[in-house]
Parts: sequence; structure tokens; C-alpha cells
Amino acid sequence: MSIQDNTGTDHGRVTPSRRFHVSWVWLFPLMAASAAGYMFFHNWLSQGPVIRIDFRTAPGIRTGKTQLIYRGVVAGDVCGVELDPTLEKVRVDVRLKKFAEGIARGGTKFWIDKPVISLSGASGIESLIEGNSIQAMMGTGAPTYAFTGSEIAPIEPAGSGHESFRLRGAIMPFLDRGSPIYFRGIAVGVVRAKDLDEGNIPYVDILIDTPHASLIRSNARFWVLQPSTIKMGPGVFKLDIAGLKTFLYGGICFDYFGEEGEAVAPGAEFELCANHSQASANSPPITLEFKDGQGLLAGETQLRYMGVPVGLVEKVVPMEGKAVVTARFQSGYDMLRRKGSVFSVMRPSLSLQKVTGLETLVSGIYIDCLPGPKGPAGDRFSGTTQEQADLIEQGDSGFKVLLRSPSTKISAGAQVSYRGIT
Repeated sequence: MSIQDNTGTDHGRVTPSRRFHVSWVWLFPLMAASAAGYMFFHNWLSQGPVIRIDFRTAPGIRTGKTQLIYRGVVAGDVCGVELDPTLEKVRVDVRLKKFAEGIARGGTKFWIDKPVISLSGASGIESLIEGNSIQAMMGTGAPTYAFTGSEIAPIEPAGSGHESFRLRGAIMPFLDRGSPIYFRGIAVGVVRAKDLDEGNIPYVDILIDTPHASLIRSNARFWVLQPSTIKMGPGVFKLDIAGLKTFLYGGICFDYFGEEGEAVAPGAEFELCANHSQASANSPPITLEFKDGQGLLAGETQLRYMGVPVGLVEKVVPMEGKAVVTARFQSGYDMLRRKGSVFSVMRPSLSLQKVTGLETLVSGIYIDCLPGPKGPAGDRFSGTTQEQADLIEQGDSGFKVLLRSPSTKISAGAQVSYRGIT
């Protein structure tokens, strides 16, 4: 089509466009919309299920901010925090990542990681900068989406196998959660918890690493590892410290005193002894009767044979004008159970004739043992004094002489000498 004015001059030709034209201005919004759509779709594909965790308290937990961490990797995000209808618990909803949906199974443990600083160590320090997070340790049960969170972090490392056992005792000494368990000087487990049962009897639950669980036998004896001990005696003064970790929060040892017993199932219960001496005295008990029980202490007074500790007093009870003592021997000293064996209390004695038992001023009073002749064993004996025990021991290989005098200051146990020789 031509356009002409009144003078007839041709000013060109107008040709209409035959194709649709899009301005470059629209290209960037389209690219942004495509990227947003891709990210939304990818995020939707990467999302896993929502799980609910009930905590008693939830300090520092925030919707859209707090993360769920599993093995150091972000496995989910908190998408809701609210109180339950009773106002006694906090319900925390967590949206899991698609790759972490396997965490939603029975036995999985959840706890809030927050900074803890104590004598036994420090944990959760990174939360001072990044804020509190929820940590997880995966279980092995069936899939589930409702959990009860723990108030404290588990002490066993993630992925490690372990077996649980229980120790009971009249009282529980200084032991803390995480205290080590030793077998012949090698750490094989830790203390998981210490509490009272329904009858107010204290107990300790321990965890033994699976590779070492076979060490727990039916005759295993457990005792408390003292943080420090002092040994004193003639020419001896020794201070032992088991280690800084044990010094800070205690420890437990176990061993067999004799041949290994039979294997036991997880969950078996054992007695927790106060010390090594009590644990090693594992024979059937014997009963000793003394006219005087002064200085005899349950769990401390030793039984000795030829000056060597071979047993321990377990109980001292006054009864009908006598001190009735229950004691046990270590393995290998059955000859001291024979009928006719002599048991006497060794105490410090000072007289004009002789001085005896001075070592007991440092080591403490003990019961001296003298085995009887070969024959049947017994479980009840009458204790004697040290002077009477000396006479009995000398009478086995000597003979008796009767000396008469109107008066004398000689007491039982005084030595008889010939030309300066006893």
C-alpha cells in the first residue's frame, strides 16, 4: 500500500508484520520463574515424611531454624513446635529429608544437643555458635512417626554394638554416668545409669561393647575401682591414683577368681563389691565366734595365713554375749576350712614379756588363720586369743611341762629360753 499527499508525491510503502515478536525484556522473568519452579519441584522431591518428637522441654528449638542432625549431616528441619493439650510436654514436628526417611523407625533416639560443661568433659560446644539442634541415633525397629525424646544424650557412640547388664549393691559409691568399666586394665564398657528400683535398692546399669560381651561370665566379680589408695607399712608409703578419668568420676573392674564360668545372657544381674578384697573373697561363708569383737569391721578386717591376706570379714553381729563373724576366703585356701583350724584376732599387745601385733597399728586388726589337720571341712569355728593360738601351734610338735610357784607375773604366751635360745 502506497501513501501519497495532495501533491502526488510518494512517501513510501507500509508493510504489515506477519510474525509474533516477543521482547527480550520478558526473557529474564521467564528464566527466574523456570528456576523457581525447578527448585520447588526438586525440593518437593527431596522431602521426606514428618515425624513428631515429644520432649519434656525444648530450649532453643525454633520453627524453620532448628535442624535435625544425624551423623553430622542435616537430616531434617523443625517445621512445628507446640505444647500438648496437658501443657506437660512439647511436641516438635520435624520434616525429614528424603534420603533420611530411614531414621523414622522404632528405637531411634532423639535428644536436644545443648552446651554441657562438667568435670567429666564438655559437649555441644558448637551449639554456642550455631544454636541448639536435635541429634538422632537410628534404631532397628519397624517404621514409625511418633517418638519420645531423651533429656540426655546417649553415651554409646552411634553404630556401635553393646550389651546391657545390671549391678546391685547395698550402697553405690561415687560413680557417674560414663564411668569406665575395666577388665584386667582394658576399658570394655561404660556406666549407663545409676538409680533406685521399686524397693529403693540402688543399682547400676552398665554397657559392655559387643566384642567384649563374651567376657561376662557367671562367676564374674565386679568391684568399685577406688580413685586413689594409700598403702602404709614398715618401710612402705605408697599413693596410687588409677587415672585422671577414674579420679574424676570413678570406675568399675571385673574379673574371675578361679576358672571361667558359663556364658550369660544380656541383662543378667551381678553383685557390686566395694573393693578388690571383697570381690576376691568368693568362697562359701564361714562363721567364727569370738568373745571379744573389738576392732573387727565388716568389709575391712582381713583374714591372713602366714601374714598373707586370704579372706575378708563380711559381717560382724553381737549375739548372746559373743561376736559372730561371717567371713569368706579367696580361691585356693580350702585347707583353712578344715575342722580343727584355729582363728585368732591379732591386736597390738605390749607387756614386759613381749611386744606383738605392732603392725596392726598401721594395717589394722586382722584374723590370723592356722589350718587344721587333714580331714572334713567345717563352716563354724570358735575363735581364740593370740596367746592360745600360739600354745596350740607349739603343742603340735613339743611337749608340756608343769612348773609350780607360789606367785608369778608370767602370762600366757611368754617365751621359754634355754641359754638365750627360745
